[in-house]
Amino acid sequence: MLAASASTPNTTQSSHHSTTTAGSWHGVAEAINAAREAIKNDDLAQAESILIELIEFAPVEIRAWKLLAKTQRHLGHIQAGIASARRALQLQNSNIEDLPLASITIAKLLWEQHEFDDAREMLFVLLEKAPEDPVLLDLQLQWNGEHST
Repeated sequence: MLAASASTPNTTQSSHHSTTTAGSWHGVAEAINAAREAIKNDDLAQAESILIELIEFAPVEIRAWKLLAKTQRHLGHIQAGIASARRALQLQNSNIEDLPLASITIAKLLWEQHEFDDAREMLFVLLEKAPEDPVLLDLQLQWNGEHST
């Protein structure tokens, strides 16, 4: 999929670090678009493959990790989805130390993995940050009625 081409960043001509970032590299955008197209065509396995290959080329591409987490969740690859979502958050928060990793994606993945207490705990952290968020409030209502421990 992501074979070397004219769009790959030129890293062989200089021993200095390239100033090209994954986000500005034309191939990353093409790969993300290809993965989204595969998802639209209900070919989630192809989308996952594209995103994994992209991450091999651009391991700090947050958009790829987020899309991979969602794709893996829909494929039922829950543990892989949790790992991908956590990696996206780590990258997103790489400048902030000791910040608990919390996201609605990870919370949903934990819920699907039947880790209800952990999912509710993460939802609580998210609600502390955004107490009026209607999506979080709806999820809280839904989860409070299910699998009470």
